[in-house]
Amino acid sequence: MRLQTVLGSIVLLLAGCQAQTPEVRQPVPLAPQPLATATSPVEANSDAQYFTAPPEERQAPPPAAEPPAWTFPEISESVLPNGLALKLLRRDTLPLVQVELVVQSGQGSDGNKPGLAVIAGEMLKVGGSGPYASRQLLDRIESLGSSLSVTTRRDSTHFSLQVTSDHFDDALGLLGLLIQQPQFSADEFRKLKRREMDRVSSLGKSSADWVSNMVVYRELFGADHPYAAYDGTSQQIEQVQLWEAKAWHKQHVSPKNAFLVVAGDVTSEQLSQAAKGALGGWRGGPAPVRKVPVTRAPEALRLFVVDRPESPQAEVRWVTLGPERQSADWVSVKVSDQVIGGGVSGRLFMDVREKRSLAYSTNSAVLEVASGPAPLMLRAGTQTAKAGLALQALLEHAQLIASTPPTQEEINISTRYLSDVFLLRLETVSAMASLTASLGIYGLPNDYYDKYRALVRQATPTGVHEAASRYYAPQRGIVVVAGDAERLAPVVSHFGEVRVLDPNKGFSVVKTLPHNPAAAIELERIDGT
Repeated sequence: MRLQTVLGSIVLLLAGCQAQTPEVRQPVPLAPQPLATATSPVEANSDAQYFTAPPEERQAPPPAAEPPAWTFPEISESVLPNGLALKLLRRDTLPLVQVELVVQSGQGSDGNKPGLAVIAGEMLKVGGSGPYASRQLLDRIESLGSSLSVTTRRDSTHFSLQVTSDHFDDALGLLGLLIQQPQFSADEFRKLKRREMDRVSSLGKSSADWVSNMVVYRELFGADHPYAAYDGTSQQIEQVQLWEAKAWHKQHVSPKNAFLVVAGDVTSEQLSQAAKGALGGWRGGPAPVRKVPVTRAPEALRLFVVDRPESPQAEVRWVTLGPERQSADWVSVKVSDQVIGGGVSGRLFMDVREKRSLAYSTNSAVLEVASGPAPLMLRAGTQTAKAGLALQALLEHAQLIASTPPTQEEINISTRYLSDVFLLRLETVSAMASLTASLGIYGLPNDYYDKYRALVRQATPTGVHEAASRYYAPQRGIVVVAGDAERLAPVVSHFGEVRVLDPNKGFSVVKTLPHNPAAAIELERIDGT
């Protein structure tokens, strides 16, 4: 009954609404419209924001302003009685502190056990220290609002954490405990080694970058060189023993083979007091003597294809050796590298990627090492069908930078970037600490960045060309192409004899193809590749 009453009320309400006469509104007179006139191409184009004016209508950009005045922050240095060097960059704009303990031994100290330094360094983090088991130690660090990272490079191992300034003493104390009193838990060692084996096994299957680097370093430096192993294989890591990790720690992790970088809201007095309490009792032997054989650039072009069956893409690299890190040629080679592959203004991007569409990514690099000449690399990631054309383009650009001076415009763009990029790198205390650590690793003076920046701005096309001509030679170097060997090996044989490597068999040679200059360098695309 109640429902019927409600429905009846709704019907009456609707009927009443329909009975009302709607209000009639008079139309508003429109203003007279002008006759249509011709529109410019920009106005007529529905994608006007993409319209490019013809050359005669373009305006030159305003001249570049003077580079901002800049000096690298002062580094305060001191040494503890045990020989540990302390480097402080004070910045009190925020109550943050970056702590980085740098051990001056890395993957180059592996000897005949690739993967040893990585495992030994990581064991200090996950293997427990002092009274703390592994998880307890990491929980204690996290309770300070921080996390510990361990990074192993060619020439160094970095133990890094960032905390608020009120937790600085506690953080440094935990870092000192980790370095001096590692437990080396056997259970944690087995788990760590399993994770490392899984990591490199996965990279061997999924990463063209990783497999390319494994071959590049081995072939560029030679099997007996400390830099020959880019990483360990799963089989090599499996052979690393716990006692070897302990021995590496005893030999390399000592105050005379390390230095501490602190950047942020800490005074010299605070650092000195905290370092003495946390690291003053650290003992160890002398720094290990580096034995690095003399290395020279390849005398000819040596070509390798790393087999990645049925891969639709290919990673293409040409690599040679450049100047040593402390060489007078370093600045000029850095400028030439920027001209070749410096982002969207570099030649590789403008030509290989944009103009010829031979690659979806391309760049160049100068790879720093502490001892001996540094690798110079030109690379491209591309479709399998275009890998031969991409390789030819990389060799052409190596030849061009060696034979012809860059233009003044290219020099201006490259030097401005290299000179001013430091302003961006100094935005955080972690970046400041990282740049300072590099000075120690490569044996550079504290005022190096100021001098480097000045020298970059003084670079000329002639000077850059003279240095580039000493190192870039396309007829010499290492070529590595990672991709489907069945399709790619005949293509690469156009440039010389090719060795096909199997990453699942320790990157051993499984096939050799003779030089065939008549081989086609462009393939028919199969399923879009």
